[in-house]
Amino acid sequence: MKIITINYHNWEKYRRPLIRFTKRYDKAPKQPIHSYVFHLKKHHIEEAGNSIKIALWEGKIIACSVVVNFGTKLSAVLLAPKYKHTHIQRSLIESSMQDLGVMYKKIKYNDEAGIKMALQSGLVCFTYIHESDGQVYLWFGGGHWHSDDISEKEA
Repeated sequence: MKIITINYHNWEKYRRPLIRFTKRYDKAPKQPIHSYVFHLKKHHIEEAGNSIKIALWEGKIIACSVVVNFGTKLSAVLLAPKYKHTHIQRSLIESSMQDLGVMYKKIKYNDEAGIKMALQSGLVCFTYIHESDGQVYLWFGGGHWHSDDISEKEA
């Protein structure tokens, strides 16, 4: 497995395969990963706090990680179903956290697999919020995180 950081120079090379991968595997109701990658412009990649990584196996994308604004706006990992029970998700999170220095992730309180993965990746749960849809989410932080980075309005 090879982890590649998407940057300004290799964006055009990986853009179409990444869009196809996210369209195929992003099953969330609003498809936040696919929508972000589809509308992403080359100059947005280099903005502070943004990180896009892909995991390749035999030349094919098997996973991707998208972090926007250090994870306060979007922090998600998308895996091909065949690789759900591997360490790839943890490796992508650790790699993103290492590049950014700090990372946040919002996880539903009843998502046991997501919480376990976050804790194994070195993230720490520090607060929770009630969303307008009635769901309760836990905020996790990693690296040089601080609870003030998540605004009082969100937390």
